[in-house]
Amino acid sequence: MDGDPSRLGRLRAALGRAELPALLVSQPESRRYLSGYAATDLAPRESAGYLLITAERQLLLTDPRTEGQAIAEAPSFELRLYRGDVRMTDVLRDLVKELHITKLGFEAHHVPVRLWQQMTEALEGVCTLVAAPDVLDKLRMVKDPDELERLRASIALNDDAFAHLARTVEPGVTELELAWEMENFVRTHGAEGLSFPPITVAGPNTAIPHAVPSARPVGTDEFVLFDIGCLLGGYCSDMTRTVALGQVSTKLRDMWQVVYEAQAEATVRVRPGMTGKDVDAIAREYITSAGFGEAFTHGLGHGIGLEIHEPPWITSSRGSDELRPGMVFSIEPGVYIPGEGGVRIEDLVLLTDRGAEVLCTSPKKLELSEVLHDLDQ
Repeated sequence: MDGDPSRLGRLRAALGRAELPALLVSQPESRRYLSGYAATDLAPRESAGYLLITAERQLLLTDPRTEGQAIAEAPSFELRLYRGDVRMTDVLRDLVKELHITKLGFEAHHVPVRLWQQMTEALEGVCTLVAAPDVLDKLRMVKDPDELERLRASIALNDDAFAHLARTVEPGVTELELAWEMENFVRTHGAEGLSFPPITVAGPNTAIPHAVPSARPVGTDEFVLFDIGCLLGGYCSDMTRTVALGQVSTKLRDMWQVVYEAQAEATVRVRPGMTGKDVDAIAREYITSAGFGEAFTHGLGHGIGLEIHEPPWITSSRGSDELRPGMVFSIEPGVYIPGEGGVRIEDLVLLTDRGAEVLCTSPKKLELSEVLHDLDQ
């Protein structure tokens, strides 16, 4: 799959406005977004390549191990290899001279200090190396039609995986077995893999927002939390459901209802022009008014696409970007009481001119029996 030329055009226009004549792209997801080249890094020490973008040229720098993949996936990019004892920074220096680049931007959020030092040394006296503005983040925040199609497909497969898990879970099955069921299902139904390690936990472990599945068996009369996502066509999905097996305490039932209503409130009220902070505040104020404010310990959501967590941020600390139609992000409030249990309910939504289109279709019901009933309809 070659890169979308319109994405390069938008990037070049943004670089022009920023008065930045060239950009070195190192982040794997941004490489793929611009070029179609899908090789992954052996992070953080071994990069699968770099893009060098100028107003008129686009080049892909890599080593012979990925030469064939680069040729096949990014045919519109000029390929430059660094072989044997030739470092990437040597090739970069030669290209900067060849293309008469006087100022080169780099992705400061991704480049490690050691590489920055090597590039600075290699380019000394040749060109100025500067941290680029977040032009690529701003481009990638608004999804184009191809991205939306891929996201919808990944989300649909994730919904199917949840249905499989809902039909599988029962007292006695372990958290690790549920995690394996998730991975096995998506890999045998076309996914490249998982977008993150599944969180399939029960009982007191549901009170840990990013709990790691263990050998603990699921019990009766407790919550089971499924936070799952798959990777399909390069794009991530993400969804959380919390369900009760048997009878849970009145306090846990009340927590579930508060989280459900807070999630619904934020979903209904989000509009273009708001910031992530604004949307976070909707859910946070609702949960606080119900007496669980201190138990909502994380942000409300995050953007999603080629990365599982990417801008825009739907949080009180980082959510300063204005939300625009075409953005896809999660809405996932949670309440957690250590030693007792926790609840998180998460959907991915597409922001439109009219508000949020919910992309996840899995039932949001308290009782597992209700979930299974809805799935069988």
